[in-house]
Amino acid sequence: MNRLSTALAPRIAAILAAAFLFLVTLALVLLASPAPVGAGPGFATGSADVRLVRLLSDIPDSMRARPEPLHDLRVRLVHGNVLVFRKGGEFAALLPIDRIPGSPDSLRYFFYVEKPSLFWIFAGARTKGIRTVAAGDSMQFNSFRLLWGHDGELGWIYFPDVRVNQHLRFSVVSGQSVDEVDPKYTKYWVELGAESEAGF
Repeated sequence: MNRLSTALAPRIAAILAAAFLFLVTLALVLLASPAPVGAGPGFATGSADVRLVRLLSDIPDSMRARPEPLHDLRVRLVHGNVLVFRKGGEFAALLPIDRIPGSPDSLRYFFYVEKPSLFWIFAGARTKGIRTVAAGDSMQFNSFRLLWGHDGELGWIYFPDVRVNQHLRFSVVSGQSVDEVDPKYTKYWVELGAESEAGF
């Protein structure tokens, strides 16, 4: 019996080692795989970088002439896209609803703001609702400020080059509601720098 056990020991060890290696490999593959579209909170992160590139543009000369300086980048608003923002521990989202003709035109939009968590344990206070902004006016959030321009169907979001916007990050994900997205799970961001520069 002892001889049989001794003979089987190397085989059992080899089988266990192979099983362990398989499990480790499977875990690494699952961790490296991007989340599929429509699965979980980060459903749109896999293609957010491509969507961002298509929606980004340099600001026109007419906007450069404004008294308040703006960052060189602007992002186009499109139906079915939600803009998400991150500033320190604060998260926010913006979903355009429609453009209201007038003098000047206005944009109606959903917004969502989550303040920083308390002691990394308790979730921060959440606020959401519907607002309207006129062309050329500011969209004020808790810790940063945006500007809406009316060019195009739903217009563009501009970023004032001011202290409160330093290191503001933004991205774009698909969705029909601000409740469908969670900026904490967004993978690709554009960050506004401290010296009038923005980059990935």
